[in-house]
Amino acid sequence: MTGVAVGIVGYRCPEAIAACLTGLDRSTHPVRTVAICENGGAAAFDALVAALVGLGFAISAESAGGGEATDRSLRLARPVRPGAIAEVVLYRALRNLGYAGAINAILEALAPDPHWSALWILNPDTEPAPDALAALVAHAGRGGYGIVGSRLIVKGSGRVQLYGGRWRRFLGRGYNIGLGAAAEAPVDPDAIERDQHYVSGAAMYVTRDFVRQVGPMSEDYFLYAEEVDWCLRRGAFRLGYAHGAVVLHDHGATIGSNLDRRSRSAISVFLDERSRLLLTRRFYPYAFPVAAAATLLLTLQYVRAGAVRNFRVALAGWWAGLCGETGVPARLAPKGQ
Repeated sequence: MTGVAVGIVGYRCPEAIAACLTGLDRSTHPVRTVAICENGGAAAFDALVAALVGLGFAISAESAGGGEATDRSLRLARPVRPGAIAEVVLYRALRNLGYAGAINAILEALAPDPHWSALWILNPDTEPAPDALAALVAHAGRGGYGIVGSRLIVKGSGRVQLYGGRWRRFLGRGYNIGLGAAAEAPVDPDAIERDQHYVSGAAMYVTRDFVRQVGPMSEDYFLYAEEVDWCLRRGAFRLGYAHGAVVLHDHGATIGSNLDRRSRSAISVFLDERSRLLLTRRFYPYAFPVAAAATLLLTLQYVRAGAVRNFRVALAGWWAGLCGETGVPARLAPKGQ
């Protein structure tokens, strides 16, 4: 029997992942397996194993990694309980692969298994509602969909983060459809599907057919915009929006992409600016000169917020994007990466 696999990219956040898995345990639709790629090194991998043991899992098998990007994998299982996750597979990345690199490592490991029909990619800092997966499966089953998004709700405020996203090509920025709306505000899902250009990578349901035909995520960005890139490459596949799939999101908890510009991590600021220009140049070259100027001007928002350090980081990210730098950010990567 085919089923849905869940993919999670970890980076030194075992508590968040444990909370996400606890939410998945309540799913009304069965989860075939949960695959987690830990990007944070050996100590982070061991901490994640300990967190899973705390949830009742025990190591059932260990082997070399699932592909060239990982050097160790553990299969953990626990007694089957109605509705609960029975199996988790952990992969330890050889280095920080970035978001797309880790997702691609999971897809590579899953490829030989014929028994999965879709991969539900979740951020570690998300908590899906019990009927979220069932709503996604039902929506995707209507035909023609490659990726289906959820109703993302900011955990702290209880307001909508987004239903779907639009890419503003001349600004080099995304726009969150529904941002700030009440969680239960009435919407027209068909209108959202017509308007959206991409589905948020925090909670995206991706069919196996999409992966086969479109290919893996682009690893050029390292972080940010890779889900936009994937969606823009979708060809004849439709982008869906399942309003009944509610997912809470502790936005920015894992990477430090806080809305307060003074509190954002340097890696988040740098890659956000770089990825905007990389994506715009790739898909909207005619808009690139305007977008480059607009994004440069918008870095001044850091100055207005009193975030002078992050303003300098934003300029470095902008310059890296202008120069076409891809992959692991040379200025911010730890030694050895």
